[in-house]
Amino acid sequence: MTTRKSTDSEEEKKRRKVELAAKWYHPLSSGSVQLHEVLSTMEVWKLYQKDIPLIIKLTENPNYITARFLGGAVNLFTHDCIHALLGRGSLVKDEAFVIGYTMGSSKKMRRWRRNLFMFVCKYFYPEGYRFGEEERFVFYSGVMAGNRCPTDLSKVDFESLADYKVQEIREKLGINEELLKCYYCTEKKLFPNSRESQRL
Repeated sequence: MTTRKSTDSEEEKKRRKVELAAKWYHPLSSGSVQLHEVLSTMEVWKLYQKDIPLIIKLTENPNYITARFLGGAVNLFTHDCIHALLGRGSLVKDEAFVIGYTMGSSKKMRRWRRNLFMFVCKYFYPEGYRFGEEERFVFYSGVMAGNRCPTDLSKVDFESLADYKVQEIREKLGINEELLKCYYCTEKKLFPNSRESQRL
């Protein structure tokens, strides 16, 4: 295969993964599925550490002191598990809520930390990851909802919970499904043109 064909093939694979990721969604109502089963549905599109831009690692990856400083930093496996528990897909508003909820659950998200994180997301994250004003609202909603969770999700060993049903894990960790529904209902009404908000 020539270099050009090889490059075209790689680009096509990336585009396909992006399409699959955009379609992926495990609804909040599907709590009777085991966590490892939900995670297996992500395999065809999920990202690996090498795929993540450095600026995102600096704010979200626990291997970086800058991310630990902000609070709620988790590895990709834990992040994927939280997506499943919160019933969120992988589009930008989904990411905003999941990150906000995780950070909120750490109880370390003072206003200046939230503002610093949002500044970085708005001005330094690459296209496709960047948070705009709508994502800012969703992120803050996630922080507030996560702050009500009695468990710091960044400290949970999700490997040990992989065989539990999603609903059982929510109950075990104190993730309030009714509260999530309230936030999602508001988001859905506020952003009628948002694909991820409308499928909540």
